[in-house]
Amino acid sequence: MTTGAPSGDRPRIVVAISPRSGSPEALRWAVGEAERRGAEVEAVMAWRPPRPPSVPGNRPPAMLVTEQEPDPEQAAQERLSALVAAAVGPDADVRCRPMHGGARSVLLRAATGAEMLVLDAPRVSKISVPGARLLAPRIMFASPCPVVLMPAGASGAAGELRRAAAGLASAAVHAAGTAGRPGLPPVPRSGPVP
Repeated sequence: MTTGAPSGDRPRIVVAISPRSGSPEALRWAVGEAERRGAEVEAVMAWRPPRPPSVPGNRPPAMLVTEQEPDPEQAAQERLSALVAAAVGPDADVRCRPMHGGARSVLLRAATGAEMLVLDAPRVSKISVPGARLLAPRIMFASPCPVVLMPAGASGAAGELRRAAAGLASAAVHAAGTAGRPGLPPVPRSGPVP
């Protein structure tokens, strides 16, 4: 693994690395595709420094600093290197590049000049929430290069997706059965109606 900016002499495949999941399937797919194309893989993870604590009245809190805070950029670099090593091994030819900022802006900057951008499947918990701000659609229409989105089944989220869909369907049936009748149980599906 290497760090820093890309070399520029080979085509580049950018992989978005999630700090939560590590995006192992997207990373493995990108490494395989880079071998076929003769490209280099650049693993990119967005980071932001931790927010300072606040108190009511928008005043800074009275704090006693007892130890030196770790450098957030160095912590992001170490986290990204560990996630890449866990997914494809420590000897893989992957450039690790943590970038300061929000996920969308970081990925759009990193994708400039790249051959493709690879995104992991969205988290199931976000798919099942109406109005959730999913990253993939916001990236796909603004990206300067082609975007590859890993399917939910590739990252092991297919079972979770089925459970979320079943829960959503069950809630819809329950809501339809009790609509307009607060406190009354739903009408039984079979048998005589009283």
